[in-house]
Amino acid sequence: MARGNRPGMAITSYSSLKTAITNWTHRSDMEDVADDFIDNVEAWLNRELRVSQMETRATTTVTSEYVALPSDFIGIRNIQLNTSPVRELQYLTPGQMDILDDNSTDLNYYTIVGDEIQLQTTSSYTLEIAYWEKIPALNDQNETNWLILAHPDVYLYGCFAEAFLYAQDPAQVQTFSMLFRETVNKIQQQDNYRKYGQLLQVRVA
Repeated sequence: MARGNRPGMAITSYSSLKTAITNWTHRSDMEDVADDFIDNVEAWLNRELRVSQMETRATTTVTSEYVALPSDFIGIRNIQLNTSPVRELQYLTPGQMDILDDNSTDLNYYTIVGDEIQLQTTSSYTLEIAYWEKIPALNDQNETNWLILAHPDVYLYGCFAEAFLYAQDPAQVQTFSMLFRETVNKIQQQDNYRKYGQLLQVRVA
């Protein structure tokens, strides 16, 4: 499978990404397995990438000890009660929660058990969960997302690594895997600088 020249089209959607995979690899059969490539790339990114666009919040009223995690959840950033002032809840391991000897009616602790948040007690206040959400998956029903609009190359390199793995071409797998990981690192670094860049600057007297 030879590496093709860059097609004269913008990669901004699920359809254009699948077309690019077929055009670049010169393999019409790739269209049949391109969905698997895209799914694998998104699964890897959901495990490794943590940027601002993946941060979101959800609120709920605490009526029981267990609260279901959002369906797009991949990691907690913060849990708080919207009291005045706001009270940030502290994480305990499930084992620590099991042996917690606490008769307090104030909600201070949480843990995660399976797909649920376990709370130390209930509260009349609103619970706010800040968390990392999955990258919206590309498919026939969802043609685009923030990642392909901002960084189409990360999809392209990741899908090429998958395509060459499928074609059993280890040299090209290594090439595109390296490009993919470098691009992921640059996306993360760009987001880190966006949030923390001013803190890293050294002032000259």
